[in-house]
Amino acid sequence: MDITTSLYTGKLVRLTRIEFEKDPETLAEWSKEASLARMLNETPARPLASEQIKKRLEKVEKEMDESRSLFYFHIRPLNEEKLVGWGKIFWILWPSQIGCLELAIGPSEQGKGYGSDAMALFLRLAFNELNLHRLTVMLPEYNIRGIELAKKFAFSEEVRRREVIFRDGRRWDSLQLGLLRSEWSVNHE
Repeated sequence: MDITTSLYTGKLVRLTRIEFEKDPETLAEWSKEASLARMLNETPARPLASEQIKKRLEKVEKEMDESRSLFYFHIRPLNEEKLVGWGKIFWILWPSQIGCLELAIGPSEQGKGYGSDAMALFLRLAFNELNLHRLTVMLPEYNIRGIELAKKFAFSEEVRRREVIFRDGRRWDSLQLGLLRSEWSVNHE
């Protein structure tokens, strides 16, 4: 990679800012399907109105401006304005050069390669622009697609918190997967 390689444009998607006029409506539609919130282990999963989501997004923008430890983007196809997902690098501890990553692709947009392309962009941003040393992804064990995506990009399971999630009458583990810059650069730069 050289200095002219775009941080925000991949092969299928691009990372963009929040569009407050359109995005809350799409996110509200996604919240009607509990599957996305459950894969991220948001509890409780519940439908939200676009006004509620707009307020949350305004808080996100304010936190980005004030804390400098959150980088949040919306994910759109290269030549379209529709929202297909979102992602964030958060809980950044600058002295240690560490942070967490969360990525979500809308229920109707999954299986099209958007997640892989967005993951590559977020890793490039984290390691080449933010100069982080490591990233952590936290997922419930039932999020098989998310775990497979993380492992595709060389994340390794580091922590398994046993039976901390109670969902659908069953106990599930919570996983933390980690990736060091040196592991990423060998495989994906």
